[in-house]
Amino acid sequence: MSIQQKLNYPLWQTPYFVVKCFVILMKLGKSGAFSLVVNNDSFNKRTISLFKLVNFIFYRKKQEHIGNLLLKCLINLGPGFIKFGQALSTRPDLIGIETCEYLKKLQDDIKPFPGSIAKEIIEAETKDFIDNIFASFEEKPVANASVAQVHKAILKNGKRVAVKILRPNIEKLLFDDFRFFYWVAKYLELCFPNFRRFKLSKNVEVLSEISLNELDLTMEAAAAEELSENFKDHLNYKVPKIHWEITSSNVLILEYVDGVRIDDLGTLKKNKHDIRKITEIGTEVFFLQVFRDGFFHGDMHPGNILINNEGALVPIDFGIMGRLSNKDRQFLALLLVHLLNKNYKKVVEIHFQANMLGENISHDHLAQAIRAISTPILNKPIGEVSLAKLLGQILTLSKEFNIEVQPQFSLLQKTMLMAEGTTRQINPNINMWNLSRPLIEKWINEADDPFKIFEDWVQKNKLALLKIPELIEKFDEFLSKKMN
Repeated sequence: MSIQQKLNYPLWQTPYFVVKCFVILMKLGKSGAFSLVVNNDSFNKRTISLFKLVNFIFYRKKQEHIGNLLLKCLINLGPGFIKFGQALSTRPDLIGIETCEYLKKLQDDIKPFPGSIAKEIIEAETKDFIDNIFASFEEKPVANASVAQVHKAILKNGKRVAVKILRPNIEKLLFDDFRFFYWVAKYLELCFPNFRRFKLSKNVEVLSEISLNELDLTMEAAAAEELSENFKDHLNYKVPKIHWEITSSNVLILEYVDGVRIDDLGTLKKNKHDIRKITEIGTEVFFLQVFRDGFFHGDMHPGNILINNEGALVPIDFGIMGRLSNKDRQFLALLLVHLLNKNYKKVVEIHFQANMLGENISHDHLAQAIRAISTPILNKPIGEVSLAKLLGQILTLSKEFNIEVQPQFSLLQKTMLMAEGTTRQINPNINMWNLSRPLIEKWINEADDPFKIFEDWVQKNKLALLKIPELIEKFDEFLSKKMN
């Protein structure tokens, strides 16, 4: 079944979605969520006015912290909304540090399902008794996320493992939320034609398709394996080993890692880890994933990154991974470098070369508009500069200048926001993009090298090239027969 078929909804569900939309606004309003952003300059005046109206109608101040109210609200709304909350938990610039601390619980502290059910799922998947698989199995999970939970166990051979188990009925619950998001996107595109350039429904399709990997743990295991191969020679980035022999679509068995969350600064400092070095490693890894490999971790919140005893970064969740073509990577690299260099005419030029601009658009006018939104962001103190936020601001120009929005960058922008937020939390005085700039510039130069281009072409066409001698031999035989 295609992703569109999974997201399609019968027409009779429209009244239900309308009511659901109102109920969600009411619940978020009662939690005080909109009071957190009414004074934020990240939104336009109309959006702020809507937030103020909803906040005025529904929110009544309570003794309980807004962060805790919002936490309960998002958990109550469902797994799709929990994912939204996970992304928000890395944005203290939007909702404040205290609220982010509450929302961090969405990363690995959701109410678990019983350990007895976890055992039943394992036995059903492996068609074996759990005592035949593990020497010991802890029923209490060590992490409980929106889609799955993780238990510690010891295999019969003595190796410690993490056992990840999907929540019962999670696919239906998650796609109920995605189907609602899809309806909202389609409604906005139908009623407000200017929204079409944002390709909202396509973005929901892309994110839903990516999330399918989370619902099949063999796909997640394959993603971990690919990431491990990409970083097999990197000493400071270690992907846990997958135990394929007992991994299935609902159960993933991987090497257990003793580590500290990347944002647990107290423990990291106590263990004498170098925070600056961790930041530099994280920046390098992000660069290598996005630009060198075009295969990146798409859920980079702090709960998914551990620091092991040797100071290496260890990713522990591979359900959401993104891909970029070489063409997309080259566009992104040039865009980031030109923005950092404040060369706004070049920013417009690469949009034009990528066929992302409409006809009769004044390049000078667009360059001036990009300068106007870029200057306040790029002139901030170094630890506060957010290129992900700047890319989002450039999207706001799409209506005026008919810029074609590219859905493949939606997950990357979310990942960039998470990476920036995590970097800012652990080291506010460092900007990951200044650390990345020399790496990106070097990659651009190498990508433009004609020998490198030829080498890449040879790699892509290796199978066809290997057949050339055979084709020549057959052609020679054909000529010989004709001659005789």
